[in-house]
Amino acid sequence: MTKAGKKQHQKRISAPTTWPINRKGSVWVPKILPGAHSKTYGMPLIILLRDVLGVAKNRKEAKNILNSKKVLVDGKPRMKEKLPVGHMDIVTFADTDLRYRVQLHTSNKLIVKEISEKEATFKVLKVIGKRNLKGGKTQISLHDGRNILLENGDKAADGIKVQNSIKISIPDQKIKEVYALEEGSRVMVTDGRHQGKLGVISEIKKRFGPKASEVIIKDEHAGEEFRTALDYIFVIDKLELEY
Repeated sequence: MTKAGKKQHQKRISAPTTWPINRKGSVWVPKILPGAHSKTYGMPLIILLRDVLGVAKNRKEAKNILNSKKVLVDGKPRMKEKLPVGHMDIVTFADTDLRYRVQLHTSNKLIVKEISEKEATFKVLKVIGKRNLKGGKTQISLHDGRNILLENGDKAADGIKVQNSIKISIPDQKIKEVYALEEGSRVMVTDGRHQGKLGVISEIKKRFGPKASEVIIKDEHAGEEFRTALDYIFVIDKLELEY
């Protein structure tokens, strides 16, 4: 007889390359739960605590820390060890000065950047969908799986378009700013050969048909221009990220 259902285990050697773990060691690593991020762009919370931040030496210590309800992801206590944390998530530890932002890096790994108390109060997200609902309400879908519902007549809905980014306060999800995707916008590349690079859009070339739209970006570190697909662009405005 064959086994039914999906596999419940994840081998270390076949874990996504974005996970910043040692490929040699124990055979198994925790398998990420379905949630806000796919396993390519997110990692289990226990890996962040144990393998990245080093606040726990083993799984038992990590679970004790999580059970204390002092680990907050986007301002909310999280206790599930396999919960996915990924690009742009804010991870803080209650009663301490430990505050981090998870981000994609030019090394094609997920890394953490230590941030200030002020930066830990907001999050920047990419808009991946927008639709009108019954009663004139507007639903904004974001890259981390969340949806924000705007009431009929809310002026914020008019300025939000797909592929823009929005800045929200956490955990109450109030929209603070909208970052438009346009020439002159400061952006980050989240996929492809230029993943993790930061720069300013010089030109947007929109195409229809099988050939994807693309943008030309001036690398803010190297000073050279490069091309990438429009879908890979994440507008970050003045947000400070690791390069």
